[in-house]
Amino acid sequence: MKSKYLFLASKQAKNIPFSEKLNEFIRLWFEARKDTFVFTNEDNFNAEDIEGTFENHKKIYRETGKIHIWTGESDNTIFGDRKINHYFRAWHDYIHLNYNLGYSITEESIVCNIQRDMLPKEWVFEKDLINAEIIGQAHYFYMNNDFVKNQRLFTANYLEDSINALKKQQ
Repeated sequence: MKSKYLFLASKQAKNIPFSEKLNEFIRLWFEARKDTFVFTNEDNFNAEDIEGTFENHKKIYRETGKIHIWTGESDNTIFGDRKINHYFRAWHDYIHLNYNLGYSITEESIVCNIQRDMLPKEWVFEKDLINAEIIGQAHYFYMNNDFVKNQRLFTANYLEDSINALKKQQ
């Protein structure tokens, strides 16, 4: 399996999703709720104040009924499509806000479990992808005080060896 994951992480495969059916699930989920979201170039996530960031996101949602989704860093993801990555972020942030779950590692884990549980039971690989995307990247952030730079390569490595994947990327 390793060669398949590494191929998916390669430059020649960057537009190929790791899972077409996960992409389609996310697209359909988003389409049913698209009026809830506003896409923006502005990243208003403050890594130095995650509690304050969550309170600000709740305030915006409460006052406007809209969830603002940052569109940056979407070129090298497991989805192979910027738009699907934005839709995934919308789904993820929707769960955070509608379940009142902040951005701590514990709350990220709960959000991950909610999203995994929304997928069909037999979608084991797709559940592993969600886990790598949320828990794996959250662990990487907390261990390295930085976000994953190459999300496709990180996921390929995480699926093979989650502990070694958490080492700082160059």
